[in-house]
Amino acid sequence: MRYIVIFLLFFSCDNYFKKASNVDLARVNDDYLSQSDVEAILDRSSNSNDSAIIINNYINNWAANKLLIHRALINLPEGNQKNIQQLADNYRNESLINSYIDALIEKNMNLEVSKFELDSLYVTYKETFKLNEELFKIRFIYLPNVNPDIKLFKSKIKRFNNDDLNYLDSLSFQFDRYSFNDSVWRNKNEVFYQLPELKKVKNYMLKKSNFIEIKDSLGLYLIIINDILKSKQYAPLDYVSETLKRMIINNRKLKFIDKLRKDITTDAIKNKRFEIY
Repeated sequence: MRYIVIFLLFFSCDNYFKKASNVDLARVNDDYLSQSDVEAILDRSSNSNDSAIIINNYINNWAANKLLIHRALINLPEGNQKNIQQLADNYRNESLINSYIDALIEKNMNLEVSKFELDSLYVTYKETFKLNEELFKIRFIYLPNVNPDIKLFKSKIKRFNNDDLNYLDSLSFQFDRYSFNDSVWRNKNEVFYQLPELKKVKNYMLKKSNFIEIKDSLGLYLIIINDILKSKQYAPLDYVSETLKRMIINNRKLKFIDKLRKDITTDAIKNKRFEIY
């Protein structure tokens, strides 16, 4: 079997593509690579020299793949090829089905979850939401030891009314790290990642409404524990709400898909497009 491969190298690809129509750039047997097939990759190159290299490599890779496929079709046993074709057909069919079902779900299924549904499911599965580690609501500032306004910042983060929050936020450029969102529950690993020095604090210090000041070689941590839940306590609803939402929506999807399959089969039987012999 004779293979004919054309390899092209463009020394000025930008000018070439501006002038050229949709011409063929390369051929392997009966397969052709056209200009339109490679135009998209030009956007990734910064100059004409880069374009020439990128396109030449693309053409060579395209040709090598075509030749390998041709060799495989000649040399692989027919049984292997049938198995591969079956896998490809199955993947295509599953992709078509899943894409169609996703489109139907997006158009026809309610994806909103009510508070009543969340509350009900939380009560049902509450025992599964016992904590394995502490949860914290926390705010903190980490700033250089030499900052002249440490005393003022300490007072602001402790009291933390709206004026204090606005003031601290306006001067946050002075802080190495900070977080003022103390209404969100964070797990122990997340907190200790942000505040590694907190690992050294005695457990009795880790309690609700406590202020902790920690100095290291680079700066000073000013930490307020707004709230804490210990291991074995129940995770609060707002901490597990996203998990509950996914459970509710997934359950709806399963019911939707089950009904769709039954309806489409019933309709096919009714219209004599599906028969069992």
